[in-house]
Amino acid sequence: MDSTRARKSLSDLVALKVVGTPISALTCYDYPSACLQDEAGLDIIFVGDSAATNVLGHAHQNDLTVEELRVLVQAVNRGIEQAYLLVDLPYCACQATAVMRSAASQFTADGANGLKFEGFQPDAVHALSSDGLEVWTHLGYLPQYHAQPGRVANDPESAETLFKQALELEAAGAAGLILELVPSELARKVAEATRFPVIGIGAGTGTDGQVQVWHDLVGLSEKEFRHAARLAETRTVQARAVHVYLKKVAHREIPGS
Repeated sequence: MDSTRARKSLSDLVALKVVGTPISALTCYDYPSACLQDEAGLDIIFVGDSAATNVLGHAHQNDLTVEELRVLVQAVNRGIEQAYLLVDLPYCACQATAVMRSAASQFTADGANGLKFEGFQPDAVHALSSDGLEVWTHLGYLPQYHAQPGRVANDPESAETLFKQALELEAAGAAGLILELVPSELARKVAEATRFPVIGIGAGTGTDGQVQVWHDLVGLSEKEFRHAARLAETRTVQARAVHVYLKKVAHREIPGS
């Protein structure tokens, strides 16, 4: 890693928003993937709590612990030269502001540039931003709190509520916002009314940028989601390689030393 090369800062991301350049973001959970994403020029590399189900084999992302995620954050951090590193606060760390502060400080020590948590919590945003942390929030569909994925804020009343919440979170000191599975016009309205970066997933093309789950994007996951861009079938390629390997071993075709 070239230690003389500066990573993207929040100011760099805001500057992209100002000039209308879309911001790119992907989840990431390991060193090799971080190197690949960073070398490609990704703006934000995001260690999400989706690591729980995609990498660690948990039944639900809420089973993830701070200690488990710290190992992944440290690994991803080692692979980054130029991208902004964003990290989720696990569900277990979001039940009290004091616990959020403790987890946030640990992830910052591990290399995180920004920390994200779900839901409308302006008091927590104010507390963490007062600590000097770059705090990102998440509105719309909330995986930690909603049982099934589904579009939210479909009616005028709930859309107006979400819009006002976004403005209040910014006023509380939020550094950025993830909007998931909300109507595209609402997402565009939020992005246009705010100064911080608004990153969408399943929220149309009018946000300041897009985020996707790495395992969905490259086809490592078995499930497919309507709002996921599946641009490769890596799982199929890897499975084929294992079957070829088994055949070669059986026929003594794998070279030795």
